[in-house]
Amino acid sequence: MPIDTLKISGQDIVAAQDGKCTSAVELAAFLIIIFAFNILIVTTLLFWADVSISQYHIWISLVLSLGITRYIACSNRVWLLATAGFALAILVGGATLGWFYDFSGDGQWYHQPGIMGLAQGWNPFIAPQLEEWDVNFEHDLTNAAVYVQHYAKGPWIIAAVVHKTTGMLESTKIFNLLYMVAAYLVAVRYLGSVGLSSIWSQLLALAAAFNPVSIYQMMSSFVDGQVASLCTVLFVLSLGYFQKPRPRTLVLIAATVVLLANTKFTGLVYASLLGIGFTVIALMKRLPTESGKYAGTGIASLLLAIFVAGYQPYVTNYLSKGNPFYPAVDRDEEAEIATEGQFDLWAPPEFLAMNRFEKMTRSLLAESSAATDMPRLKIPFSIAKQELYIFFNTEPRYGGFGPLFGSILLVILLVYALARKDMAGRAWNAGAALALLVILSVLPNPEAWWARLAPQFWLAPVILIAAMAVGASGWQRRAAGALVLLLLINSLIVAGLNWGRALEKNLAYRDQLQKLHSLSFAGPLEVKIDPRFQIVTEHRLRSDSITYQVVEKLACPDPYRFSYPNFPARAQAAACPSGSS
Repeated sequence: MPIDTLKISGQDIVAAQDGKCTSAVELAAFLIIIFAFNILIVTTLLFWADVSISQYHIWISLVLSLGITRYIACSNRVWLLATAGFALAILVGGATLGWFYDFSGDGQWYHQPGIMGLAQGWNPFIAPQLEEWDVNFEHDLTNAAVYVQHYAKGPWIIAAVVHKTTGMLESTKIFNLLYMVAAYLVAVRYLGSVGLSSIWSQLLALAAAFNPVSIYQMMSSFVDGQVASLCTVLFVLSLGYFQKPRPRTLVLIAATVVLLANTKFTGLVYASLLGIGFTVIALMKRLPTESGKYAGTGIASLLLAIFVAGYQPYVTNYLSKGNPFYPAVDRDEEAEIATEGQFDLWAPPEFLAMNRFEKMTRSLLAESSAATDMPRLKIPFSIAKQELYIFFNTEPRYGGFGPLFGSILLVILLVYALARKDMAGRAWNAGAALALLVILSVLPNPEAWWARLAPQFWLAPVILIAAMAVGASGWQRRAAGALVLLLLINSLIVAGLNWGRALEKNLAYRDQLQKLHSLSFAGPLEVKIDPRFQIVTEHRLRSDSITYQVVEKLACPDPYRFSYPNFPARAQAAACPSGSS
């Protein structure tokens, strides 16, 4: 009987792979994905019944998830181990991420207000337009209402349920981490099943999950990092299904597709393209039964994603605007501000005039930058000082996969080409085909040069390295080991820069809030807030028991500025003691 062995603290836990049994590693990943899926489905079904979000949503979803995972677990011990790991990740991750404020522009502007509106009772299935629910809330969004009303709401719904339960807005970022953990778990489980050693499986799984886009969006409410992690989960699960077809894998694939399609409009496209690609590969390998079941699962999950979980926005956008992807790929008089479709604001015309392959290549090989001029090509493996500052932010544009990524990619392609003669043909061809599938899933997006808009591209070099780990020997395999370490170093550089800066900003901001709290003892502060961030900033002031009143003009000559530590000129808010002059 085939077995899967998981070593934890020196003790082996053996889980049978046939029947209804599964391993602790796989079970923990299953629990993360199915928990998020259940939150989304339970909430949207209750939306249909005109029931707004309550704290009971999370407990219903949790009980369902624990019941499902216990059914497929090999034993109580394995189930308890997976559940304990899941609980630990939630508690530690929730506490850690909950401490960090989201300082991203879009996060504060419309992502977090969208979460807050849902938690406060907005039911977008019954009242798709915000003014139908609360005209004041729409007014306070300052031109961002179009995004809150019309963008995909999966992450917001899940986050709103967390917010309603915990009362902590920042703790809602927990699924940024959980999806990365799930990506790592499914990858390490699959890589182990194809015969790779524990060290190889761990390194490659870390590389796959430690996507720089996920890293620099970890502390924010941006959703591209979630797209990256879910694409990784879907890709690996699809591989695993065709290696060993099991109904529970199809269940997890379906849940992942529903989550991915409702995370972002591009998530729907990427899920569809990856699904089509795997179906075609399976048919070419003469696996008609498996490909049929896989394709059927994909179609059913897409229908569930669009017409049930994603009724708002996909169906409501089509009914009201004639376009299910409004406003990302269309604009009218309602969209008074820039959308992701207005790339002329982010890149020069001569760059945007290039074809999509040229733009992607130029961006991958360029200095990491958020500039709006032409991307500057760099000497391989060089790191300019200004590149390091870019990863303080949530959305680097050129070179957005890290300062070393383009150079590492060139070496991987060279080594892989040279390994063709010495590798087992099957392994080389499989690696090339799967990497090509990832690239083909990206290229339909004309702006895939921007890393966060096509984050699954990160998987392509990881796949090539994995293929060399499986099929190569000698210097090629040693080169693959060095390259995966370089990818991890690249990710660690991004993590160190981004998370270190986040820590610095949060320490400064907490000092600012403490001072505001002290100033408010004498009476309500007069506060002027950048309208784009008013909803979130007022929420933070209330959460810290700071008494205030919003004014259009501050009376004191030298107001106390806050919310953008170390950048007082860009401060999104300022305050004066009440009655000061």
